[in-house]
Amino acid sequence: MRFIVLTLLTTLMFPLSAFSEKAAHALPQFSRLTTKEGLHNDNVLHILQLSDGRMAVTNYNCINLIDGDSIRQLPFNSPQEYRISNYHGAYHVYADEDANLWVKEWGNAWCINLETGKLVDLSGSDMTDLFVDSFHHLWTVKDTVVDGRISYQREWGELQDLDADSSGVFLFFSSGRLACYDRSTSALKYTSVPYDSTEAKFYDKTSLVVRASNGNFYQLRCGKEHNIFLSFNPESREWQTVFETKNGIFHSLCVPDSETALIGCPQGLWQINLESGEMTLNSDLQTRDGETLRTGINAVVCDQRGGLWLGSYFEGVLHADTLYAPVSHTTLYIILSLLLVVIAILFLFWRYASRQRKRERRLMSRLRTLMTQTLDSEKSVAKEPNSEPQDELMKEEEMETPENSAFLLQAATLVKQNINTPGYTVERLAADLCMERTGLYKKLTGMLDKTPTLFIRSIRMEHAAELLKEGNLSISEIASRVGYSSSSYFSKHFQEAFGCKPSEYGRS
Repeated sequence: MRFIVLTLLTTLMFPLSAFSEKAAHALPQFSRLTTKEGLHNDNVLHILQLSDGRMAVTNYNCINLIDGDSIRQLPFNSPQEYRISNYHGAYHVYADEDANLWVKEWGNAWCINLETGKLVDLSGSDMTDLFVDSFHHLWTVKDTVVDGRISYQREWGELQDLDADSSGVFLFFSSGRLACYDRSTSALKYTSVPYDSTEAKFYDKTSLVVRASNGNFYQLRCGKEHNIFLSFNPESREWQTVFETKNGIFHSLCVPDSETALIGCPQGLWQINLESGEMTLNSDLQTRDGETLRTGINAVVCDQRGGLWLGSYFEGVLHADTLYAPVSHTTLYIILSLLLVVIAILFLFWRYASRQRKRERRLMSRLRTLMTQTLDSEKSVAKEPNSEPQDELMKEEEMETPENSAFLLQAATLVKQNINTPGYTVERLAADLCMERTGLYKKLTGMLDKTPTLFIRSIRMEHAAELLKEGNLSISEIASRVGYSSSSYFSKHFQEAFGCKPSEYGRS
C-alpha cells in the first residue's frame, strides 16, 4: 500500500513539476522604450551592453545610450564610411575597451567615440576587417593576417567571426572551419570542422558566434536556403548540432545560460533548449500595460543583472528585469494546497486500507481457531488472551457467544466441505444454512464486519496458505483445490489477503 501511495504521489508531482518548469520558462511581461521616451526611432537594429553597464541601442544613423531612465542620442548622419573589403556580412556592432562603438555592414565600417559623441576618422587605418572579442579587445585584419601576427590560410574561406580568451584566439571561417591559435606565440594549435566540406556551401553566408558562461561556443550559420545552429566545446574539441532548418531568417543570438538560447527572427523570438534541441517560437509578446505585440526581433541581449532586452522591428526596445516570468505567490499557494490535499486523501486511504487488512487478518485467525475447535470448547475460546484495543474488538466480543460461535463454525464447516467447488457462492451457503441471502448478509456483517463473499474467500485463502506451507502442490493446483479456475485471479485475492504473492508465501 505504501508503494501505491508513493507511486500516486510521484504521478501527481510529475504534472506539477512539468507545470512549474513550463511556467519558469515562460517569457516575462515587457516594458517598452519608444520615441515617446526619447528613442531616436522605433526600428532597433542592434543592442549591446557597454563595460560601464549602459545599454547601446542602435538605429540607422543614431546610437541611443540608455542609462537608467535617461536616453542620450548620438546621431551620425552621413557618416564617413571606411571600406573593409574582407567583410560581406550584415549589420554588426562592437564596443571596444576604449569606449569606441564600431559598426560594420556589407563591406563598410565606421566608428563613434561614446565619450565625445563624435565619429572617429578611419582614413588612416590599414585594415580589411575588424572584430572585438568577449573582453572588448579590438582585433584588426589585414588580408589574411590578424593583429599583425596571426596568419591563416586563404583556402579556409572568409574570416567571419573571432573571439579570444587568455590562452587562445579562435577564428571562424565561411567554410565552417575553426582555427585556434596560441595567444602568446601566435602558433596554430588545432583546427576543427563541424561538417563535411560538401556541406560548407549551404551555410557560408553569415555567422554569429557567442561564447556562453560554460565556456562553449555557440554558432548560428546561415546560407541561402539552409540554417544550422552548432555548439563547440574547446576542451573536448567536439562539435554538436543543436538544430538544422531550411526555413526562416535569423537575426541575432543570445545564450543566457547553459540550457537556453534565444534567437531573434521576423516572426518573433525563438527559445531553444540546448540539451534537447526543442524550439519554441514566441510570436506574441506581452507588455506590462496589457498589450500583445507581434513584431520581428532584430536584437536579443541579456544584461549583467539578468534582464532581457529585445530590439524590435517597429515597437522600439522591449525590456524585462528577468529572463523568465516568475511564478506568482498565488500560483505557488494553489499548487502547494492541492498537493497537501492529495497527500491527506492518500494518507486516509492508506490508513483505511491498513485497518481493513488488520480486520481481515483477525477474521482469518478466528476462522482458523473455529475450524480446530468443537462446540464444547466455547468457554476456552472466550477466555483466550486478547491484546487488541477494546474499541476495535467490540464486534468480536459480541461474536464470542455460544450461539454465534456455533453459527460461525457451521458456516465455516460448510465452506470447508465445498472449498474446491468453484460454484459455491453466497446463495449456496445461505441455502445450506436454511437462510435468506439478505439474512446471511446481515448476520455475518453484524458479527464480523465482513460480507459473506469475503467470509467465503477468507476460508479459501486460509486453506490455500496451509497447502502452500506443505509445498506439495503447484500454485495452479492449489488454486483449483480452493475453488479457483483462474490462477491469476487466485493470486490476486491471495495477495490482497496476505500482502504477498503465493510464490513468496510458499518460500517463506
